[in-house]
This record gives sequence, structure tokens and C-alpha cells, in this order.
Amino acid sequence: MKYVQNCIATVLSCIVSLFFVFSSTAAMSHTRASADGFLKQLLGAEHYGMGGSFVGATRGAHALGSNPAGVSEPTGNRFVIHATRFPRTIALLSKPNLDANYEDYSRYEQYSSGVETLNWAFPMGKFGALGLGFAFEQAGAFRRVDYLGKALNSFPENNLAVGLSYGVNLFGGTIVGVDTKWLRSKAIDTNGKEDLGHGYAYNVGIIQQVGEAIQIGAVVQNLSNGLSFSDPSIPDTMERTLVTGIAYQREISDVALRIGLDAHPPFRDGLRINIGAEAWYRSRLGIRIGYLRDTQKRYTSVLLLQDASFETEERLWKAEGLCFGIGFRLGNIILNAAYTPQFTPVVVDEERIHIVQGKAVYAFSIGQAF
Repeated sequence: MKYVQNCIATVLSCIVSLFFVFSSTAAMSHTRASADGFLKQLLGAEHYGMGGSFVGATRGAHALGSNPAGVSEPTGNRFVIHATRFPRTIALLSKPNLDANYEDYSRYEQYSSGVETLNWAFPMGKFGALGLGFAFEQAGAFRRVDYLGKALNSFPENNLAVGLSYGVNLFGGTIVGVDTKWLRSKAIDTNGKEDLGHGYAYNVGIIQQVGEAIQIGAVVQNLSNGLSFSDPSIPDTMERTLVTGIAYQREISDVALRIGLDAHPPFRDGLRINIGAEAWYRSRLGIRIGYLRDTQKRYTSVLLLQDASFETEERLWKAEGLCFGIGFRLGNIILNAAYTPQFTPVVVDEERIHIVQGKAVYAFSIGQAF
């Protein structure tokens, strides 16, 4: 009992320290670089199916881009590929007119995009583990072709990250980790001109094992000085975030259970939580269910339907709902798929919203242990 109390005290002190680091260095600007959201989407289908909970449950190659402390888990997947598809989302907002009838007055459109990641974790015994990660995000369709009409693979906006992670087990059940990412972001300014920005971002995480079944974790994400765009009008700041979580694992006969819960303090824009559970039967077939509630402030353009003009405004976007996932294990290969709700704008001042297209996000992953 005393050991458990000491473990909890250690974790709480680390979480408090990370929270103060986060609070003292958080950027105050609400306008974020597109790479900020990109780095928050580097989860795989394994965790998306559990509502996006990952802090205490992430292990092996899945930990790259989320909580680097999990990289040191020697039984985790060594190699994994993730692919996530975000649909083209069209949302119509309506307000009451002079006759008190609701009519459409503006439209938000979020272009389709996709994120692909390639992660590799290399255990080094008592010296911990190293991880290498590559991630790419593309938005929209091809815009450039050569004189033969062949696509040149140049997306209008995209983000690229190359990362190195390290995790090590200290003091028995205490695992710490850090990762660094080099970022390259291509954005388009208000005149339609492309601009490239570069920078670095860091994650620092911890996982504490309490007994045989409980893991408590915390991670500070996106520690960065921002990106270096030549055009000052392009958003270049990164939002530093703190995520805390707990995971519980247990085996009952042929079934392995896992439950995860994450929280994202401080809750300036409402409660942000991820909760989920998974069950594996004989390590061959897994099912997952979860619930997420997340919010983001976005500075995006909106089409005004009355005069077909555009204006840019800051609005809160929210993703909330049930998540589902499934997994298959074929020898050393693991296949995962997941469904999660998409972010949509939050209505204000008697507005109503109608999602015309794009409500769900789909994620897939394949991993292999050597």
C-alpha cells in the first residue's frame, strides 16, 4: 500500500511540474498554424477506436507522436503504419429572419485531407528504446499538373514531420520519454501564393505503473517557438497542450481488457475528454468503443450566402460522440480500423447548424513485430 501511495505521489508531482511548464510557456495567440492541428492527429486506429485515449495506454511504435514514454515498452509493436481520412465537411448555418423563420446565411467548408504516419520503435534493453517517425498530411486535391496532364503530387497545403523519440524505464515502474520533430508546412496566403514554414516541436511524457493493472500518464505536447513563414500574415504559432490519463488492463480467461481515460486541462473552451475500452479474444480479434469530446479554436473563412463574399472569423469547433474500432491479429501482423466523429463549427446567438456533408473520420493501421 505504501508503495502505491509513493507511486501516486510521484506521478502527481510530475503532472504538477508539467502543468506549470505548460502554463508558463503557452502561447496566448488564438490563431494557430495548420501544423498545430496536424500534430494532434498523429494517433492510430488503435487509439481512435478507444475514443482517442492514449496517455496511459500507448505502447511501442504507437507512442510516437503521442506520449513518447510508451516507446520504451519492449513488447510493443516495432513497426506500424497509420492512415487517417478526414472527409470534406460542409456546414450550413442559419439564423431567424425578420419573420422569425430560420434561413441559411453562411457556409463553412473544410476540405478533405489525410494523414499518413510511419513509425518504428527499436528496443535497447535496459537502455530504453529509440523511435523514428515520419508523418505527412495533405489537404484537398492535386492542383498542379505537367504539360501532359500528369499530376505532380503538389497539394495546395500540406504538413510534413520527421521525428526522433527516446523512452527509458527509471525507478522500476516509472517511464519517461521525449521526442523532437522537425516540421515543414506549406500554406497559402490571402493572395493565393504558396509559402513554406519550418520549425521544431517537442513532446515530454511520463507513465507510472501502479501495481500490475494501472498506468497513470501525462504528456506536454507541441513545445515549440512556432514556424518560420516569410509572410507574417500566415498563422505560425503552436498551442502547447497538457494531457493526463489513466489506463487499466486485466485478463479474464481468454479475454484481455483495457480501459483508458484522458483529460485535457485547462478546460477553457469546455470539457475535453477521451474515454474508451477494448477487448481482445485470444489475442486474435479485438473490438473497441469509446467517447470523445474535443474542442478547437479555428480562424477560418466563411462564405456569406447573401452576397457570395468571404470573411474570416474565429469560431469554436467541436467533435463529440461515440467511436468504434476493430482489430485483427494474424501472426505478428496487427490490422486496426476505427470510426470517430468529425469536427464541426459550434453555433452561437440562436444559430442552427446543418451538416450537409462529412460527419465521420476513418482511420486504419497495420503493424508488425519482428
